[in-house]
Parts: sequence; structure tokens; C-alpha cells
Amino acid sequence: MIFDPVFTWFGWGFVVLALLTVCIIPAVRGAGPRWKWFARMGVVAVLALALARPGIPIKSSTEEYEAQADVYFVVDTTTSMAAEDFDGDDTRLSGVKDDMLALAEEFPGTRLSIITFASTAATVMPLTTDHAAFASAVDVLAPENSLNSKGSSITDAGDELEKRMSANDEDRPENKNVVFYFGDGEQTVSQDPDSWASFASGIDSGAVFGYGTAEGGKMRQTQPFGSEAGIGDTGDGNQPGLGDSDDDSADGGSDDNGPEGEYVQDQDGNPGISKIDETNLKQIASDLGVDYHHRDGSGEISSVYTAPEFDQALVKKDGRTTVDEYFWVPLILVFAWIAVELVFGVREYLRLKAITPRRGATAGSGPGQRGGPR
Repeated sequence: MIFDPVFTWFGWGFVVLALLTVCIIPAVRGAGPRWKWFARMGVVAVLALALARPGIPIKSSTEEYEAQADVYFVVDTTTSMAAEDFDGDDTRLSGVKDDMLALAEEFPGTRLSIITFASTAATVMPLTTDHAAFASAVDVLAPENSLNSKGSSITDAGDELEKRMSANDEDRPENKNVVFYFGDGEQTVSQDPDSWASFASGIDSGAVFGYGTAEGGKMRQTQPFGSEAGIGDTGDGNQPGLGDSDDDSADGGSDDNGPEGEYVQDQDGNPGISKIDETNLKQIASDLGVDYHHRDGSGEISSVYTAPEFDQALVKKDGRTTVDEYFWVPLILVFAWIAVELVFGVREYLRLKAITPRRGATAGSGPGQRGGPR
């Protein structure tokens, strides 16, 4: 049994105390039959129980069919994924997002998960059949700010992926594992990429998708929430309009500036260029035993990958906890007493009406009064 008072416990106590006071004072003063006031105190106690909203928590469960597959989306969110060389001048990550959403549509009823990697790897979306939540998680994916970057390996997500797959294999051993890798293959640390061949045997399907061009593209700096391009530090130690005589600064920024922020600069102060490394991407695909596909926005992802069919299984799921409320039970007694009070009121009204003289009756209509019989 749980309670969820209507007015919070403070408000509940105030209402109950006020009603009890209204009953106790007349009872002490003897205003009317005392048994009625004691009865009314009991009704207040019953009303207090109703206002406390008693209920019994009940856990609901549902059964629904799920495809026996777990789909993992491993996404590169390093700064280089902001390079503007996808399908013209779109960013690589924008292409990744479109492809992720398109692939998700090919896996109805499956559990989806998102693992991202930049300076560190993390699961940003655990396995879920809620494809709307998956779409929301895809929408907020953003490249890492270069100021926070400490270099990254294109295989940093390997340990996280293997850990998640192992845990979920214990939970759903009959499910197939599908892994999609999205990145540009650019290794920004000195060591070579790790091999993923050690856990490739647990992968049943998937693909590696590469984004970017051999010519490369410039990358805009990811802006913190609430910042505005062209305001504050430009990244070169100067501030526009504060001792900076460069014509571009006087105009509010160079052509490299935009609403997404400054372009990332190299050590010489020129816009940095990121280039795809397909050799690394093909090696990951080889380790995983899946195909590699270069994505440049020229065709739908369904043209290079077709999702296999999976068996369906009836899965029991624990839903949210609901509460069966029983405040209406004591309210029945309260309304019953209100009906009794109405009866008392009508009886009292009739009694007073019977003993009250009618208006217009002549109190002095006896002999000797003017207008009476002589």
C-alpha cells in the first residue's frame, strides 16, 4: 500500500486539521447534539484517508514479437567527421546520420545500439527496440571539439563493442549480432590500429562504411552550446575589432567562418585538411569478415547492403509500474454522510417552518381590537 496525497503531505495535514477544528470547537461548546459532531469527526478521518490517495502498486508486463538480432552502430565522432567533403560540401557525419536512419528501417523489430568513439569510446544508446529513441540519439550526434581531442585510434571502440556483445549474448544467446562501422579511417595516434579479428566470430552480418575523399575536406570547429560564430576568440589569439587590423577580421571574420564555427587550423595556421584512409577501413572490414563500402552520397545505402531476414521471438517485457488507486472507497462513505446531513437539514428546515408564524397573521385579532366584531 502506498499513498500519494492530493495536496502534498503538508497541504493534506492543513486541510485535515482545519476540518477537525471546525468539528471540535462546536462539540466542546455544546452547540447541538454532540454525537453528530463526533460522527462528523469520523467522516473527516475517512475523508483524510481518501485525500491521502491510497493505492497498490502493480507491475505490468507485455509480450511482443522481436526479431532475433542485435544491431550495433559503431560511429566515429572525431573532429575529422566534420570535414566538408561528403556529397559536395556536406559533413561526413551528416552522411553517417542519414545512412544510420536508412539502415534502421531495414531492421524492424530488432534491438539497436549506438557506440561512439573519439578520444574515448562509449555506448550512447544501449540496445533498444524503441526506434524513435534511436532516431533521437542519431539526431544529436556531433563531432568532438578539436580542443578536447587528444588523438584517437579508429579501433578504440573495439573493447566497448566486444564487452556489449558478450553481455548481450548471455542475455539473448539466440540473437544474431550485426555490426556496422561508420568512419573515415584517419588514425591520429602513433600506434597502429588494433585488430578486431579476435571477436569477429561473434558477428553474423554487417558492413564497414567509409566517408570522405582522397582530396580531403576542411573541418569547422564544433561550437559549445549558446556560442555565436564571430564573437570572442577566433582561435588565433586575437579578437575581432580588438587590435586586429586584418581586413577579414574587420568584416566580422574571414570566409572560413560560418555559423558552425571557425575552421580547424593546422600547425601553420592554415585550415586543416582531413583525408579518408580506405586502407585502414578495409582492414577493419577484413578483421570483422564483412564488406567495405565507400559512401559519397551518390546512392541509397540499400544499394550496397541488404539486411538479412531474422526469426521472430515472443519476448515478455516488464512494463512500467502502475498504481491501482482506492481513494474512491472512503469517498463513498463521505458522500453517504453528506446525504445524511441533507436529511438532517431538510428536517430542521421543516421543523422551523412549522413553528414560525405566517407573515400577515394578525396577532391582535381578539375582541376589543379595532376591526373586530362588536
